[in-house]
Amino acid sequence: MTRKERMLAAMRRRPVDRVPFAAYNLYPYAGSGHAEDPSYAPLLRKIEQSAGAFAKTGVTPSVHGVVSQRPGRLDRRIEGVGDGRVRHTILHTPRGDLVETVRIPENKPPRTSKPYIASDADVEAYLSLPYEPPEIDMTRADEFYVSAGDRAVMGIWFAEPLWTIAELFDFEDFCIRCTTDLPAIQRMEDWAFERCRENLRRIAAACRGLDCVLHTAGPELCTPPLMSPLLFAKLVTPYLRRLAEIVHEAGLLCGIHCHGRVREVFPELLKTGADLLEPIEPPDQGNITLAELMQQAEGRICLMGHIQDQEFYTAPPGRMTRRVEEIARVVNGRTGYIMTPTCTPFERPCSEIYARNYMEWLDAGDRIFNA
Repeated sequence: MTRKERMLAAMRRRPVDRVPFAAYNLYPYAGSGHAEDPSYAPLLRKIEQSAGAFAKTGVTPSVHGVVSQRPGRLDRRIEGVGDGRVRHTILHTPRGDLVETVRIPENKPPRTSKPYIASDADVEAYLSLPYEPPEIDMTRADEFYVSAGDRAVMGIWFAEPLWTIAELFDFEDFCIRCTTDLPAIQRMEDWAFERCRENLRRIAAACRGLDCVLHTAGPELCTPPLMSPLLFAKLVTPYLRRLAEIVHEAGLLCGIHCHGRVREVFPELLKTGADLLEPIEPPDQGNITLAELMQQAEGRICLMGHIQDQEFYTAPPGRMTRRVEEIARVVNGRTGYIMTPTCTPFERPCSEIYARNYMEWLDAGDRIFNA
């Protein structure tokens, strides 16, 4: 089996000739965010030679949300310099403008200081937006698909209702509203679902015939401790189940990206009918072991991940090899699992410790799973 065939077989819970392992958003193919950084060159060469890759890409225009990106709907301006830079985004609606303000200091994560929605009036303004179907441009995805060939699996984002509306609020405010005014949140989700569904139909039609995964990340916003499993069952499961059906009708695979603690919501994740769950973080950042997950999955969903990204930055020599050995003992010839890190490498440049540990992990996967 090729690396791509092995990964796809695991996602479909079909027999594999060995446990697939893959880099996560680290690859030397078209669209690579790491290829121009010399510090990642040794890792990229190793991945091209012997490891698979799972690469998240998208279509143009971005349809991770449901707001039209066409001129006249959104205006952006950036003020200030250095750590004082601020980006203002003005969303024009039939009921008035909504403004988001984001601080974007140099070499630091951006931070939203003012969300689009802070009042009930803002909610009504957002819901007054007309739906404008996007025209799907697959150029970027096609370039990756061709250049990666049989060495990688491509994942393409799609929007689902929870993330679409949650990102409009201050997240603490959103969590409180889910508890104190759930009907209003569900009304917004119903509104967003109609648009997400049509967007996904267009994406699925454009991807028909490709061996790829359509995936979404909204469920990770609705996991403990911030949200309860009961809320997950109301705000995630019913919507995502219907979206997964659209993906399957197009002959494609459906994936869920969900960091954090999934023990309590795993039964609900299974109910969505998705084919893939990643990155299944190990304890202590997650709260369920790979052995428990595989037992509960029972061939109903493929599990991908369980190599904690943070360990690459700090682990002493030998630890990443032990992690692979531990996983090999759990998987023990079964399918429905792909070993990957839990996160994209974000460090620039790549530190010597990170590169050493990542290379050790790649070598261990190559040696242990290919024995």
